[in-house]
Amino acid sequence: MVLFRREEKLQLLWAITFVMSGLIFALAFWFTPVIGVLAVLGYVVLYVGLAIAFLIVFKGLEKLGRHAVYDLQMKEREIKEIKEALEKKFLKKKISKDNYEKMTQEYEKQLTEIEIKIKHLTKTI
Repeated sequence: MVLFRREEKLQLLWAITFVMSGLIFALAFWFTPVIGVLAVLGYVVLYVGLAIAFLIVFKGLEKLGRHAVYDLQMKEREIKEIKEALEKKFLKKKISKDNYEKMTQEYEKQLTEIEIKIKHLTKTI
């Protein structure tokens, strides 16, 4: 089974409706040429407008995805820096072993969640 991304599904839907509407307009020409000409003009305007709208939306979604990945990467760096500072405090005996382990475990959990989110977002971009 082939799995499609959201953009590929929209492109497939676009292609199917394009072909179907082309057949409808061909039938309109066959039965009444005047209505067929008007229908084709409307068809062209509609699809040019839709094509521009799709391009704008996809560019916006891609840009948002890139910003989200960047923000997550910054958060990931911040957590790693916190972990390093935490380790230094532990080695200097400023934090107990139990507190160090609890805090490290929590930061590792956060890092794992961020890594999964980054992986998921990079697949969709």
